[in-house]
Amino acid sequence: MRENLSRIAGRVRQRAQAPRSRLTFSQCRHVGSNAAPTQAVAAAPSSTPPGGGPHDDPAAPPAGPPAPPPSPGVLVAYYADHWQVPLPPGHRFPMSKYAATRAALAADPSLAPCLQLRPAPPVCWGDVTEVHEAGYVERFRSNRMTEAEMRNVGFPWSQQLVGRTFASSGGTVEAMHVVMRQGRGIAANIAGGTHHAFRDRGEGFCIFNDIAIAASVALRDYGLHSILVVDLDVHQGNGTADIFQDDPRVTTFDMFGDKNYPWRSRRRNTYDLPLPDDTGDEPYLELLRSWLPRLLKQHRPQLLLMQAGVDALKGDSFGRLALSRGGLLARNNLVCGAALQAGVPMVITMGGGYTRPPDASVDCHTDVYRTAAYRLAAWARAEGW
Repeated sequence: MRENLSRIAGRVRQRAQAPRSRLTFSQCRHVGSNAAPTQAVAAAPSSTPPGGGPHDDPAAPPAGPPAPPPSPGVLVAYYADHWQVPLPPGHRFPMSKYAATRAALAADPSLAPCLQLRPAPPVCWGDVTEVHEAGYVERFRSNRMTEAEMRNVGFPWSQQLVGRTFASSGGTVEAMHVVMRQGRGIAANIAGGTHHAFRDRGEGFCIFNDIAIAASVALRDYGLHSILVVDLDVHQGNGTADIFQDDPRVTTFDMFGDKNYPWRSRRRNTYDLPLPDDTGDEPYLELLRSWLPRLLKQHRPQLLLMQAGVDALKGDSFGRLALSRGGLLARNNLVCGAALQAGVPMVITMGGGYTRPPDASVDCHTDVYRTAAYRLAAWARAEGW
């Protein structure tokens, strides 16, 4: 692995500058060194398309009273698996992993004092169109996407897919509101991380970009001037990068497999760190450990959004890296610990994880939320929150 370290590079750019430069691993390291859950009951999905529409009040909240604020030190995690999306036999997307992850969390008695599971409400029209073109949203909602567009997304259209897509984004937006109202802490979505969705189209199993929507709503509703996106999925978050390429208020940091999807539609993040095949725990964690303090110090984010895909796991069918479960666990601890220590409100989304069978991915996804709950509870006790 040591002979590969010199090939681990970071594409680093400032938004107002071009062309981007490419750093060696040693340069990247030097630059960075300066620095029993409450189970909510989901209502039965309605047959009416969610999310409002172009003639509805775009500011109208989801139906029903607002959820109560969480107790101090309790991780609120939203879920969208109450929408069961039908897929053809043999479809390669592991849709079952979402419910399996939630079930594993709900069954863990150690999480009873520090985790609350809530069904995600649908994202409202006014929020989703902060990012996505209204025509695109309406065409998806009303089943007027072309065959080519849906093929690029990777799912067949269904009413359940519409419901799940709106709920998946709604969960990330709600998690953002939880931490912004508190001014600190962590909240999560056991869905989302759909970072391949662009303003006017979807691709790579992503239809709406929930991370971009939550960031844009935070900019609008809370007047933020600095948001940090930390994308640790094995695939570059090309949609998120594209959406915020001209917005200096949002910094996007992305560590991904260099020889992996998206090949043709890759975009430029604020910081791109493409990794060679078979990158393992030691070099990966060394890079992340060196970059996080610099990002927090230089950009002073008021909100951190983490895309916590686990497809960097060795043996993932869509990934080409070689992290162990322990390496991913250390990754989760690094990011959660850094955000809590810096006092930056943090939202965690799901992301890729494609082992076959999906059990290993489910274990790693579960680790993400368990780690966040443990770290948040310990931090709250230490802070007297």
